[in-house]
Amino acid sequence: MKRNSIGFVIIMATISVVGILLIQFFFLKNSYDLNEKQFHQLTTSALRSVASQINEYNAKLYHKVVKPNEGGQVEQISNNYYVVNVNDVIDPNLLEHFLKTEFKRRNLNLTYEFAIYDCNSGKMVHGNVVKYDSIPPSIKAAKSRDSASCSMEENMYEQYNKVRGKVETLKKACNLPTCEKFTYYFGVHFPDRSQFYSSRLLTWYFLNGVLFFVVIFFGYALYVIIKQKQLSEIQKNFINNLTHEFKTPIASIDLAAKVLSNPKICEQPERLAEYVKIVGQQNKRLSAHVEKLLQMATIEKTKLQLNLEQIELNTFISESILEFKNSQNGRIYGVTLESTIENALIEADKLHFSNLIFNILDNAIKYCTVTPEIVIKLDEDKNHYFILFDDNGIGIPQNDRKKIFNRFYRVPTGNVHDVKGFGLGLDYVKKIVLRHGWRIKVIENSRKGSTFIVETKKSTK
Repeated sequence: MKRNSIGFVIIMATISVVGILLIQFFFLKNSYDLNEKQFHQLTTSALRSVASQINEYNAKLYHKVVKPNEGGQVEQISNNYYVVNVNDVIDPNLLEHFLKTEFKRRNLNLTYEFAIYDCNSGKMVHGNVVKYDSIPPSIKAAKSRDSASCSMEENMYEQYNKVRGKVETLKKACNLPTCEKFTYYFGVHFPDRSQFYSSRLLTWYFLNGVLFFVVIFFGYALYVIIKQKQLSEIQKNFINNLTHEFKTPIASIDLAAKVLSNPKICEQPERLAEYVKIVGQQNKRLSAHVEKLLQMATIEKTKLQLNLEQIELNTFISESILEFKNSQNGRIYGVTLESTIENALIEADKLHFSNLIFNILDNAIKYCTVTPEIVIKLDEDKNHYFILFDDNGIGIPQNDRKKIFNRFYRVPTGNVHDVKGFGLGLDYVKKIVLRHGWRIKVIENSRKGSTFIVETKKSTK
């Protein structure tokens, strides 16, 4: 996929997700505002009805005439606290009964706290907290007072006496605020109005859940697209490198073969020997590439089996350095070992550990613009040995230090490809390190080069 296409897909996906979020927020806000308004209307209606019933009850009880517009004014002090003017005597038990009945009739199924203003103390008293779960079935099934067959006084007292011993309310000191506007009034406080909204906004909660999965899907899709693009570029670079690496020795062997096929070459022994040497070197180079590819394919298909042996690091690294020098065809470089640790024993697979050292040293030499000077240092703590490969190469940018251990990954160098390779060496190193249960990281050193640090476990034998 082209870079422009990737950018277009990302932009469109982002716009789509942002648009969905804005639409969802708009509808959710409208739904919340609508429920807020509905809650206020239902609560105000219920509280006015309670005040009216108290006035009617007192009129019947004390043989008074109910005056029009006497009491019933509702003031919203805050979004969850209301005060109701009754302008008459308020019995706390009767008030509790009426509140439960009217709230249930309007499906206001939530916990609330009520209190009555005391003129003598100037404070709110008789404060009870009525939990929604504690409202008994008798109140939940209470009928309208208009359908009662008995008198108002008998009906009220009958229902009140039935629930009086069953309702579990918590008596506590009341700290609800007062209202200077009224004299005989009660207040109702709703500590948690989410009980009212939770059931009514259930559909929106579901839609939010769907939206969440949609956003996750878009995020995953973008991740897959970007990852696929990166893999495509890596694969392209790998094929280009692979083609070039195989083409060079094949072309050299083909040229040498044409020269050797000339009968007159036998008359020039020195030239004959030179071209035979070229064929041998290029054949060795080609074989090394094939072996590296086959080695990585084997590691991928099957679980790597290690033949663990006890190794003394100083001796083994010194031998590996010597073997590495013998395989470099006269390349000029320097590799030294600095160690103050004696008898540093670890358990490792000799073959793979040797290949690990070779790959790190080979990289240090390839990525260096001056004469390579590599210092291998040994350090230790209580349970580990640290092998530090300190080079004077071109260094590795910080953003690429973790990526260099990925398969086929090579640090971008623009259009300049003066360093050959497949991007497999450090991937192999990381797999060997992990298979041994070790750790590896790379940092910048004082020479502006790189330092690879391999953390191994001390032998317990």
